[in-house]
Amino acid sequence: MAAPRRVLLVSIDGLRPDGLQQAQTPHLDRLIARGAVHWTVRSVMPSATLPCHTSMFRSVLPERHGITTNRFTPLVRPVPSVTDVVHRAGRPTAAFYNWEELRDLSDPGSLNAAFFWRNCYVPEGDHVVADWAARFLTEHEVHFAFLYLGHVDVAGHNFGWMSPEYLQAVHNADAALGTVLEALEEIDLLEETAVLVLSDHGGHERTHGTDAPEDMTVPLVAAGPGVRTGGVELKEPASLLNVAPTVTALLGIAPAQEWDGQPLTEMLA
Repeated sequence: MAAPRRVLLVSIDGLRPDGLQQAQTPHLDRLIARGAVHWTVRSVMPSATLPCHTSMFRSVLPERHGITTNRFTPLVRPVPSVTDVVHRAGRPTAAFYNWEELRDLSDPGSLNAAFFWRNCYVPEGDHVVADWAARFLTEHEVHFAFLYLGHVDVAGHNFGWMSPEYLQAVHNADAALGTVLEALEEIDLLEETAVLVLSDHGGHERTHGTDAPEDMTVPLVAAGPGVRTGGVELKEPASLLNVAPTVTALLGIAPAQEWDGQPLTEMLA
């Protein structure tokens, strides 16, 4: 299969593997059916949103990047993020998110476009950023796009992980993602876009942040050019540190030397 021209990385905050399996997620189910899925990707400690996303983007553990809470502090020894690496390769980038603390996932100047709206606290918030992403990605050339949908995590904190309200929030996130996928498909861009969907951490009861399996295990769904086809269930050990080098491998860009993770070779076609 040909290499993708674009990669869309989607983070559904707080999504557990069994949440994906039990909720109604037709769009994610279709991605799984035509691509690959990993049910046991390991998060990092502390299993909190900003430390996890920083490891996802910079491919090092929190003890290396130094972000251990949801408050950003400048890295003493800087590590480039995947956005920085793609930007330095001369490829356009964009981010769409509804939780403000994610603004520091890349260095200033690495994003060609960024869309933030502080509304992850209501279900409609995921649809707002998805609508922005759908509109922008169909009108502009973007080779690496990041879409963050934050309401699933909010529902977990408010009602408990695996509660009916939580599963409804997963369904809501799937519908928001569907808006983007359908927009790309309508103008024949989906066939040249590798889509990676995962989470930063899981959760239990009404919290997360521990090393419990419910907090530390997340799913990864991948489909599109450069990805194995046919609903393959991946088994190789995987963690958030594999995400950034997998994105650059799909785009044919050299990874940063500072990164500790490797591409998920079992996923790649």
